[in-house]
Amino acid sequence: MEFDVAIIGGGVNGGVFTALDLALRGGLKVVLLEKGVIGGGTSGKMHGLLHSGARYVVTDPKAAVECAEENKIIARIAPSRG
Repeated sequence: MEFDVAIIGGGVNGGVFTALDLALRGGLKVVLLEKGVIGGGTSGKMHGLLHSGARYVVTDPKAAVECAEENKIIARIAPSRG
């Protein structure tokens, strides 16, 4: 097998989305190497808190409302994380 890029580490923010971006937008053949479970390291230890959107209330009220609505959706579909 031949690849253009090898990414070591399957963290959700770094490895997985970098691989996806390179493959979809860059058109590259990518291999993702992970010794454990994808997203099981630091990504999997996320503390479960959601951004409230409060920081946007004054400067970007629309973004604040979107954060609040997204939090309601996440709390409904993943109650153990909300």
